[in-house]
Amino acid sequence: MNEQTPLYVLTAPEGQLCGNGQLRETISERRKRKGDDVAFWYLSPDLVKQFKIPGTNIEAVVADERTSVVWLQLRFGGEVSTLDVDIDDLRKYAFELPPGPNIKDISTSK
Repeated sequence: MNEQTPLYVLTAPEGQLCGNGQLRETISERRKRKGDDVAFWYLSPDLVKQFKIPGTNIEAVVADERTSVVWLQLRFGGEVSTLDVDIDDLRKYAFELPPGPNIKDISTSK
């Protein structure tokens, strides 16, 4: 049986955290600086359900450092809580980066 570890979780409505691509950039930079095994993960709405985080149509960031999660909350909004999570499961299922930004074509054609 895997060990449950209390981690910090930032939750927000789907798209609020990853909609503009800045969270993807933040996680990528963090992994470059601290290595791929840094305790910092993005959870899509499907993964939020899989990890039994309360809420509907929400996305989340999970980390072992409270300051990291609070900084993201200041930047993107959302709610911070703690949750006992299996880190091995996070490493196995939540390693993917958040989706890239939704870029809209705002050019005009004549």
